[in-house]
Amino acid sequence: MATGSELGPRLLRGLREAWQIARGIAGERAYEIYLEHHAREHPGVEPMGERVFWRHHTDRGDTDPGSRCC
Repeated sequence: MATGSELGPRLLRGLREAWQIARGIAGERAYEIYLEHHAREHPGVEPMGERVFWRHHTDRGDTDPGSRCC
């Protein structure tokens, strides 16, 4: 059982992790994930800017909806 002094940081850490999971489900981490992939797979090549990335991301979702419901 956690003591009172341990509960605050543990709760905050759990909330941060839950927030990151929710962001991932909502697709908000897509640009971050793209940057990680790009740095790993295409070193030395400049990645798309965030605005351009989201334009491509949105366009791709419109033309290839995949498994989304609507």
